Amino acid sequence: MNRRIVLLTGASSGIGRELARQLVQRGDFPLLAARNREALEALKNELKQADIFPCDVTSLEQVSSMVDQIIDRYGRIDVLVNNAGYGRFGGSLDIPIEDYIGMIDTNYLGAVRLTCTVLPHMLKQGGGRIINIASVAGLTGIPNLAPYAASKFALVGFSESLSLEYSPRVQVSVLCPGPVQTPFFKGEDPSRLFPGPIARQLIDVETVARHAIQLMDRPKRIKVIPRGMSLSMKLRDWVPGMYLWVAKKMYRKIDRNTSAAKNMEGLPVGRENG
Repeated sequence: MNRRIVLLTGASSGIGRELARQLVQRGDFPLLAARNREALEALKNELKQADIFPCDVTSLEQVSSMVDQIIDRYGRIDVLVNNAGYGRFGGSLDIPIEDYIGMIDTNYLGAVRLTCTVLPHMLKQGGGRIINIASVAGLTGIPNLAPYAASKFALVGFSESLSLEYSPRVQVSVLCPGPVQTPFFKGEDPSRLFPGPIARQLIDVETVARHAIQLMDRPKRIKVIPRGMSLSMKLRDWVPGMYLWVAKKMYRKIDRNTSAAKNMEGLPVGRENG
């Protein structure tokens, strides 16, 4: 098994941290990027086989400097995993415009900065793979997640365009998980944030990380997990009118006047870039 050099953003917590662990178990060498140096150092000490690069993906200067350091030190980047991201629950009119801008800057443009900086090196070395961690919210609108969904929609479109431009030299895949058991919920009961059929399909970070590694091994343009969510997205494609009617009916069952609504307003969905 060949050891791959994997640049992973948002590595300090949640999906990124678990993915780093599974990469090391597989025999790969993860390069851990996030803003939180202390968290990165702790993870490096745990993994032993890893390197860290504190970086804010919203800064092109920091991204460029990081990639230059990596190429100087390791000579190549075999896989880029764009995982850094954050979001907020709340009504479309309740979320400040600054957060709309922030989510686009991190969730979408962060991946663009990394990709446009790493891609020339992949092309020069003869190929590579890019895995973008998006969300089911990048495939369908979700109440109280409008700015987050918009940023993930952009990431999905960017991923597909890249694939059309550079495949098969550089294989581009996008992973779209449903709600994940991460710090996103801040201890809140997911049933207060999502309708029952969705809340019951929460997946753990181990599962998400495993599917991300599967995409490295066997590239696929887009992968939706879990299976129930995948079937829902197929329904959306086949009969969009019916899908939207059902979705709206499900979300109406969440009482907007209860404490659940207050909990959603401005509640952080999570921040994966440390």
